[in-house]
Amino acid sequence: MPQYSFFALLLAATVPAVLADGPPEMMGEKFNGLHVLDSPGGLQNLVGSSYTKSKWPWGTVPKLCHDTSVINNYCNPYDLEVYDITYSDCAIPTTVCRCNNSPMTIDTIAQRVGQLPIKARQWNGYVSSFAGDYCSAYSDSYHNYFFGDCSDKESVFFHELSHNLDRHNWKDTVLKGSCVADNYAKQTWLESYAQVGVMAGYHATVQSIYTSHDVSCMVDQVNKVVGQLNSLWRKQPGQTCDRYWIKDTTVCMGPAAKDSGNCPGFRAADAPEEVEGVVAVKAEVLPDEKQKKHDALVKELQHHAEVAAGISPAKPAAEKKTKGKKGTKFRV
Repeated sequence: MPQYSFFALLLAATVPAVLADGPPEMMGEKFNGLHVLDSPGGLQNLVGSSYTKSKWPWGTVPKLCHDTSVINNYCNPYDLEVYDITYSDCAIPTTVCRCNNSPMTIDTIAQRVGQLPIKARQWNGYVSSFAGDYCSAYSDSYHNYFFGDCSDKESVFFHELSHNLDRHNWKDTVLKGSCVADNYAKQTWLESYAQVGVMAGYHATVQSIYTSHDVSCMVDQVNKVVGQLNSLWRKQPGQTCDRYWIKDTTVCMGPAAKDSGNCPGFRAADAPEEVEGVVAVKAEVLPDEKQKKHDALVKELQHHAEVAAGISPAKPAAEKKTKGKKGTKFRV
């Protein structure tokens, strides 16, 4: 896949002013939800990479996980569990942040992430899992956040990772056809792309999407995404990772952790040992105006995911209240 800047492509695809804009409502819907591609014999049953896990000692967490949990009231920071998951096909671990009231166990998360082909999976940054009444998720460009129990929905893991991958001139491609993947694909152009990303993943890892389903009503969409992502989704013997996002700063969970002597405070994340052929990639720094547009776009997608998960009413995320493990809003 061409190594386009993800941010540049994301901003080219849409801006917050038209975020609610998406494929026309009159377009047909190929599937009644992409869970049809999960099982039997679908994405849910893919053979994943084996892994080992290492739990961080209580006290410190990646700054991204801490801030996401505290700012959004997703989890009491003292209830965060952090794991490094090292898969057999990549020497650089995937870091998972899990609130201890998440309905998905760490092994469930590790298994589902491990079913993603490594050439695509290596575009994941941090993976986070929080409580929610329903399975929902969103991506902020590099990192994926899951709510509720998505253990039987590998298609959601494919969908969110598709957000981290390439999309360009997408709107024109959609309008060439008469249908989109499903009703959810009509939410925004971004979501319509990610839903076809799931179809491309199915095509690369399970069986031909062209012969297993009649996709003639959206063949231009399928052709484009398969062409872009097939080399990332398709598993090949001996594949390994060749890139990873630079790890975030490590911070203290809060005063209680500091007082207990279990955290050294703010510090740079420990860099993984150098591995030949595996390159650390730093997120691009955007000009202020583009950064503001990107942040507003992600905030809107995040709110949609919160509403779908049943943890937020259909109002600004800042007004919501959620419950922590003991049923009360936490304070740090």
